Amino acid sequence: MAKIQARNVDDALFARIEQSAMKNERSLEGEIRLALARQYPDVTVDGEMLTGRQRWQKECGGRLLALFGRLSSDGVLPGSRHDGRTRIADLVRIAQRLNVSPGLLMDCAEGEDELTRDLAERLETTFGAGTDWLTTGDGMMFPLVTLGTYSGVSWQTFFFPDGDERYVFELIRITGGRHDGTLMILRQNEKTGAIATGLVTEAFYLGAGMGSGGYGSLKAFLLFLNAHCRDLVMNAYVFEPPEADFDFWSVMGQHHPVWFRDANRRSPSRWLQQVLSGEDPGEWFAGGWTSVLEEVASASREALPGAGREGEPE
Repeated sequence: MAKIQARNVDDALFARIEQSAMKNERSLEGEIRLALARQYPDVTVDGEMLTGRQRWQKECGGRLLALFGRLSSDGVLPGSRHDGRTRIADLVRIAQRLNVSPGLLMDCAEGEDELTRDLAERLETTFGAGTDWLTTGDGMMFPLVTLGTYSGVSWQTFFFPDGDERYVFELIRITGGRHDGTLMILRQNEKTGAIATGLVTEAFYLGAGMGSGGYGSLKAFLLFLNAHCRDLVMNAYVFEPPEADFDFWSVMGQHHPVWFRDANRRSPSRWLQQVLSGEDPGEWFAGGWTSVLEEVASASREALPGAGREGEPE
């Protein structure tokens, strides 16, 4: 058997490979062999060259297996072992949720049948998997919605995607580490259970020292919540990275949103209630920005049912 030796491997990459190997109960070499096999699938069948269609089906099948393994390890599938291994029973349960034949799903995963656009869209609707990623390999396994920027999705569109469905929102602040103050928002459809993930990375962060642009964007967001979202179910949390130099982008888009609900990483917090009522959770508004809190608190009082404006009877 041939040998491959790689030098100057990035320490963070090596750590991720090592963690994945331990989680999947494989040796480090075994984990790397499997990753290489998925990245470079066999282009022949019984010595014959694969057609373009066959190669595409094999590649889609590899991504399906990777998705199913992630759903299992993240605890999305009922009865899964959280070890990243997809059993026949898991495939049957997935097929039932997608309302398709288990045999069809297995054929697609093995590259023996075509991953149709309809099936890819069902996987997106049910599990949040990216249709583009499934069919082409481009993008992320679980796409993210960029919030708070001109090029991203507006607050109105994210919090009110349609008029009839009801949603529960989880506002999660990354606390500590390289990405301290980053805001992630999970939007879950109460009826279907589907979850969309929104991320604020450029507009502002929940912390001190942003400057006028950041505080202006944060104020606009908080005033939007006061004006439009008081009847929504919104819960606030903090997410603590496993280590100080944790690279948030090593998990964003690579894990199902339920991964961020792990009680070992996430805990309830009062930060949202505090800022909406004019209280600084931790010197976020130090350096002359308390006026933002005062304006938000004033808007909160005006938004309360039965509250009158200054000089008006209540």
